[in-house]
Amino acid sequence: MIQATYNGEVEHNNTKGLLFSLAFSGFYGVQGVGDLVNLAPYEQSENNGGVLDPTGSYNLILNEPPINVGVFAEIKTGGYQFALAPNAVPTLTNLGILIYAPGGAELNTNEAYAGALPAGASITLMVFVPLQ
Repeated sequence: MIQATYNGEVEHNNTKGLLFSLAFSGFYGVQGVGDLVNLAPYEQSENNGGVLDPTGSYNLILNEPPINVGVFAEIKTGGYQFALAPNAVPTLTNLGILIYAPGGAELNTNEAYAGALPAGASITLMVFVPLQ
């Protein structure tokens, strides 16, 4: 499972970059598809696994699937690499994150994160949206 937490935003070239830290727990998703990130806002008992927002400022900033997404920073990953795998029919709940071990092989389906990624590993995802 990947849990996204909203960390704020930056402005660049007439776009707004929304920053999310992604933390990994449990088991990896499916090889070739990756583990899915839920970028819809968390609503108690409505959207478990949605974006956590400690400041209460995210709400509905992102109300449609993002077109431009990038990995902004990788923290304590121990040589693991990340790639984005947008779904053929994108929604706010199905952006795939592919994870590759230091040797270059993708993690196995349902592989435990505890045995793969170092403790505390996270990435910062930047999602670009037009300024409003």
